[in-house]
Amino acid sequence: MYAGGRVLLHSRRGTDMTASFPEIRAAALTQLPADTGIDGELVVWERDRLAFERLQQRLARRGAAAAQAAQEWPAHFVTLDVGPV
Repeated sequence: MYAGGRVLLHSRRGTDMTASFPEIRAAALTQLPADTGIDGELVVWERDRLAFERLQQRLARRGAAAAQAAQEWPAHFVTLDVGPV
């Protein structure tokens, strides 16, 4: 996820999702030491439930649209494994 000052969020299939989730990127930069790898899941909550459709909608947004979506439907990262890159 975070190596050499660069954050990369990617799907199981290798799709780069970093631009769609600026709040996750910012959190990684401020809270993780360099060269940290994290395996986990992105989730979005809406009205006390997981909202997979909101997560899918977020994937298509970049730039200002991604920042706006982060305000409306913030994503959270559920960590399953942590280790060095």
